[in-house]
Amino acid sequence: MGESNSGTRKLILLGVAIAIPLAAVAFYFAVVDTPPPPSQMPAVPSAAEGQAGPGQVSLPPNHPPLPDQAGEPRATAGPSEPAGHPQTGSGSRVVRVPDEVKGKWQAVKLRVEEKGGGRPPQVYTVRLGGQLDIPGSKLHVRVAEFLPALQVSGNEVTSASNNPTNPAVMVTVTEDGRETFKGWLFGKFPDMQPFEDPKYKITLVEGVPTG
Repeated sequence: MGESNSGTRKLILLGVAIAIPLAAVAFYFAVVDTPPPPSQMPAVPSAAEGQAGPGQVSLPPNHPPLPDQAGEPRATAGPSEPAGHPQTGSGSRVVRVPDEVKGKWQAVKLRVEEKGGGRPPQVYTVRLGGQLDIPGSKLHVRVAEFLPALQVSGNEVTSASNNPTNPAVMVTVTEDGRETFKGWLFGKFPDMQPFEDPKYKITLVEGVPTG
């Protein structure tokens, strides 16, 4: 009888010895290793927070956003803006050429290409305030302000410096006396705010310094 009781006690002690570690492991996974609630999980920056998403271009600081980037819709014309005006507001922003830029640039070089493999691309030098009459067409390109480092600052479009880090020129294109395009051509982003024409493509090559 004593041997039977002794065997029973050994089985009980063995069961307790096994149960305690299992209970400790279960407690650890249930309490200690519980993942934090969703509110404590680190946020992942999105393209809308300034990170360029797949296939998007990283723009300089204070650059007007590319169409459709970060959920931005394409700019639409405001009451005083012709269609195709750049994404710099609804006509409320003015263009300001800083004193350090005034008089430092005399012209721009524009590349004119015929779509569909016509004549080879031609580069023309056009003075600021001047006009380019594209040979063999009825298109006239009027050149206005040139900003070597375009940026948007408050209610104005200006230049951050005189260094050509983000060159842009404002042009107006007319055909048969009718305005077909008015907007910025960006040297480093030739497909941003493109001049749309069934036959010709016009892009900014560079600015021409004075002297």
